[in-house]
Amino acid sequence: MSIPIFIGTSPNGEDRDIERIYEYSLRKNSSQDLQIHWMKLSDDKSSIWGGWNTSKWFTPFSGLRWAIPHACNFQGKAIYTDVDMINQKDISDLYNIDMEGKPFAARKGLRFGGHELCVMVIDCEKAKEHIWDLKYLKKKSNSHSHHRNLISNNPSQIKAIDARWNCMDGESLALSEIYQLHFTKMSSQPWHPSWFKGAQSEHSREDVVKMYFDMQHECNKKNISIREIPKNKVHYEILL
Repeated sequence: MSIPIFIGTSPNGEDRDIERIYEYSLRKNSSQDLQIHWMKLSDDKSSIWGGWNTSKWFTPFSGLRWAIPHACNFQGKAIYTDVDMINQKDISDLYNIDMEGKPFAARKGLRFGGHELCVMVIDCEKAKEHIWDLKYLKKKSNSHSHHRNLISNNPSQIKAIDARWNCMDGESLALSEIYQLHFTKMSSQPWHPSWFKGAQSEHSREDVVKMYFDMQHECNKKNISIREIPKNKVHYEILL
């Protein structure tokens, strides 16, 4: 059985180097087949990824995660993650956790009312009663913040997972202890996505940055190509 993984990324190739590194790391460590879906805004409004109101998003993909149950026809489970990650542990271990009857699972954290929703396991059938209709989801500028706040603050809807599946910039862990490294501070992401217009800064951990470049080198040696930039640039608005 393939594990469906939906990864939120930028639409115009701004994150294409970390895309290949992240996908390579996931497939390298997984004991099961992976069905990876790159969630990126589309200029085709008939697409599930097209026609979104992004004006209150903080990234070019913030709200797309709430369409995953729709994309799965409200059947089975799926994993969501942001693109800015490197995997070090078999993702099937995360997929196969006991959800204890809850529609969502994510690590506990200090942001967003109690849980960090940048890595989630979703029971798509159980999520149906909590997710807005797709047309309304796309139309409303607050659809992302609404669902994030509703779910993160509600322990009856979300199960806590091991925080190592969403380790933010290394935290205080040794690299060998991290299941999934997350470059959360956009100003210090080593690939410098062009959509981020803020000031650049140095990452707080040299070993974390080295991990990125070591993985980049490994991908280059294996001739794993960078994804092509689409010919037509997709317009979006985000908060900066």
